[in-house]
Amino acid sequence: MNAKTTYQSISDFTGLTLFKRFEGGAVYTQESNGQYCVVIDESSIACLLPPEELDGIELIKVLAFHTERERLEYLSGRFDKSF
Repeated sequence: MNAKTTYQSISDFTGLTLFKRFEGGAVYTQESNGQYCVVIDESSIACLLPPEELDGIELIKVLAFHTERERLEYLSGRFDKSF
């Protein structure tokens, strides 16, 4: 698993598939450059915080996995969803 660059907006991404919504955001899956990615978007909480508190907070996180199986194991362990 590899973490990638910090993103400012979920619209920076293409080919997202919604995996799960939660209060404060959503989790998406994506296949990109031969890697199986999980995109965790917590940017909806940004409107609740003053701008100075957003400095250094990673609101959109991308985790890349080498195989689809690794990604599924992460998702089921982290978000407890049956496949």
